[in-house]
Amino acid sequence: MEKGRVKRLSALIIMALLVLLSSCVTRSPLGDEQYFQALGLDGQFVITVNADLLDVGKYVDTSDKAVSYIADRMGRLSIALYDPNGGSISTDFSEFDYYGALEGDYSKSLINSALSLSSLFTKQKDDDSKLKFFVDNDSGLEVAVPTKGIILFSSTNVVDNYRQTYTSERVSNISSDDAARLAAAQIGVYVSNPRTMVDLGFEITKASLDNIESILLVMNDDIISVDFRIKSEELANSFSVLIKAGYVGNLRKNGEKIDVASLKRMFTQELSTVSVNDMPLSKEMKDSIESIVFSLLDAI
Repeated sequence: MEKGRVKRLSALIIMALLVLLSSCVTRSPLGDEQYFQALGLDGQFVITVNADLLDVGKYVDTSDKAVSYIADRMGRLSIALYDPNGGSISTDFSEFDYYGALEGDYSKSLINSALSLSSLFTKQKDDDSKLKFFVDNDSGLEVAVPTKGIILFSSTNVVDNYRQTYTSERVSNISSDDAARLAAAQIGVYVSNPRTMVDLGFEITKASLDNIESILLVMNDDIISVDFRIKSEELANSFSVLIKAGYVGNLRKNGEKIDVASLKRMFTQELSTVSVNDMPLSKEMKDSIESIVFSLLDAI
């Protein structure tokens, strides 16, 4: 075979391999750990979206090429929201600070180059961590790409995000079992010692909220399942009665039929954990959850 043909064939093979490799799903740089496991400090409202199961393009405007690049290559969005003033039970998440990550098939060099050239961002560097990051001149949003496959962001301090979730200082606050359930859902929500809650029609009082150790919610299409882990079995008994009464009250208010057998399957209790299993979401409930997720994504 002629040398020229050999060179051309070798080049074609290399190009084909590069295309195949670039099209593969990017594995998390954290290995078996989920990025969002380092979120979930007390009071934080953690949301993780599996973009492989949910069409993000339906909820954000992808006409802009930069937005389209991010949305098309996204595998997961994870975000922690928290009230900077602490102690509030407000559900107006627009007032909350946040930090998190976009995970997917992202090029570190491409995104850093685009941010460097953009007049909308100012480039900075943290001397201690050596992390380079970019600050949006209008909103103050901070963005960093520590390696390919992950984009860190924060409304206040992306260096803290980097230290807490990506360096040797990282600590997992969400168990592997809980993380697996959250990761497998279209949308997963987790909160430890909650100070706020999305309205799911249960009418959870402030006093009841104080008795909850953690909430784990998974949503797929129009169905949700929720585990409420309560501080004691006795308190769980009272909580179970409360949320069932709230749910039944809403059914009666809406003139819907009450199926006792279905309610027994839907609401269960095991020791101090009260579970809501495969509950159909009303349009209002679904809109409430999705509006929080995608208003944040739109802002990012």
